[in-house]
Amino acid sequence: MAFTDFKDIAPDPLTLPINGKSYTIPPVNAADGLKAWQWIRDSKKQDGTTATVEDVATLLLGDVNRQLLKDKVSYAALNRVYQTVLADFTNGRATAEAIWETGGDPKAVERTQSAKQAEADTTPTVDSTNGTKSSPRKPTRE
Repeated sequence: MAFTDFKDIAPDPLTLPINGKSYTIPPVNAADGLKAWQWIRDSKKQDGTTATVEDVATLLLGDVNRQLLKDKVSYAALNRVYQTVLADFTNGRATAEAIWETGGDPKAVERTQSAKQAEADTTPTVDSTNGTKSSPRKPTRE
C-alpha cells in the first residue's frame, strides 16, 4: 500500500476573520512544533523562564502575531486567536472551531470532545471489517 502524500491530506491552514480581515496561520514547522510541545509539557522555556500561553501561541502564530499587533486588534480578539491556535495545535480543528465560536465555553468544547470520542468509538479497526475477527479499539492521537 502506498501512502498519500501528506500535502494532499493535511488540514487546510487555519484562517481567522477579524474586523473584516482574514488572518491565515501558517502550518507550524517541525522545530517550532517540537519547541511548543516542550514548553507545554514543561511549562518553561529552555532558558528556565515560565512559558506562558502567549509565548506558545506567539511561537505558533509566527509573523501573523506581529500583523495582529500592527493592526491593533482588540485584546479580546487576540486572546481568542491565541486560544484557538493552541486548541488547533493541541486538540484539532473541531475543538479550535468550538473555541473560536464560543470563546472557550466549556460545555461547547466538551460537546466537541464527546462527539470526537463517539466517532473514535464507532470507527471500525482494520481487523473488524472482515467479519471474522474482532479487535479491541486502538488508541488514536490527533
